[in-house]
Amino acid sequence: MPDRTISILGYVSGALVASYLVLIVITVSMAAWQTNLAMEVHETEADIARLESRYYDMVAHIDRTDPGALGLVPPARVMYATTQAAPSVTLR
Repeated sequence: MPDRTISILGYVSGALVASYLVLIVITVSMAAWQTNLAMEVHETEADIARLESRYYDMVAHIDRTDPGALGLVPPARVMYATTQAAPSVTLR
């Protein structure tokens, strides 16, 4: 009986050590993945800030543009569409 007990305990302890090492590897890889993901989020935020700044610069440039210099003139006559009630649906 002691021969089998020692071998079984040896296998169990080997399996536990292997499981521990696998869990350490998984923990380290998840930490590295999380760090890379955080860097990507930071880079994306910087890209969004650059695009937003560029957008506002373009809007300011368009706002400074004189419409008359582009050949645009005010309309001769302005007409507005009248507001009508939406058609209603009944059961009749």
